[in-house]
Amino acid sequence: MKSVAVGLVLLLGACGGSKSTTSGSTGKVSAIEAMGITPPESPWEEMSVADREFYMIGKVNPIMQELFAAHDAEEFADFDCVDCHGEEMREINFEMPAPSMYIVPPEGTPGHRGMMSTFPEMVKFMEETVTPSMGKLLGVNDFTCAGCHPSEAPKKKKTATAKRKPSKTKR
Repeated sequence: MKSVAVGLVLLLGACGGSKSTTSGSTGKVSAIEAMGITPPESPWEEMSVADREFYMIGKVNPIMQELFAAHDAEEFADFDCVDCHGEEMREINFEMPAPSMYIVPPEGTPGHRGMMSTFPEMVKFMEETVTPSMGKLLGVNDFTCAGCHPSEAPKKKKTATAKRKPSKTKR
């Protein structure tokens, strides 16, 4: 957690300090330059919920925000937790993959080929930048699309059939 704290200090300190470690012409400190795309000091599985939250907010989000903005600054100008965890993130306790995320069909299927032909630049960005970066940030070897995206539609829960109320009209 020391590297995240150091990164946060660098980011916060840069707001009023020198702009010598800035990225581009925005005057913002590069999260990637400040913290690096490196795994957490403790294995993800062993981190407490609070440590995971701190790590995600302090390191993962700024780095992923930078990567997505570099890919498409307009589309991802407001990148935040919802972009990966979905609108229902709090209700599902930030569990991944997020059910509302784009469904990535299994490789070799017609759906996967269709996705690749419809969104070639996004698929390339996800495969070459996002997936390996997220894997490194979490310290997970062979991190795949399924870490964030479902591969099939969520199963619908059966709801109890409502019993009909007897008619109140006389016959």
